[in-house]
Amino acid sequence: RQEIIIKEFNPAMNKQVSQARQQSQVDRERASFSILMDTARCERSPVEVLNVYAAKTKAVSKIESMDSSPDKIFRCTWLYSSLTRDVDGRGEGTTKKQAQQQSALSILNKLQEMDIAKGMLKYQQNKYQ
Repeated sequence: RQEIIIKEFNPAMNKQVSQARQQSQVDRERASFSILMDTARCERSPVEVLNVYAAKTKAVSKIESMDSSPDKIFRCTWLYSSLTRDVDGRGEGTTKKQAQQQSALSILNKLQEMDIAKGMLKYQQNKYQ
């Protein structure tokens, strides 16, 4: 049985599966692009928007570190990680919540810039015309 598995193993097929998974990820991110473009919502509740975007794109969104300094300033590092990209955001504030919101907003802004650079904004506009 093991010999059959070894003989049938084809690394090129695994590579195609990987490319298919990457394309699926790109498609999910393209479909969720409108979430990022709702700037009012992004500024009002960036943590919620980032969590919704991560759920729709099947990505991981988590706080990597939360530190405080002696001067009572909190610093937060947040990570968004998908099959196609890793983005980190840093934020600081006088409360943990402010630091988290700033780091989430930083990630959302980076994702917006990356997607606009890819031309997703143009794609979305053509889609609805």
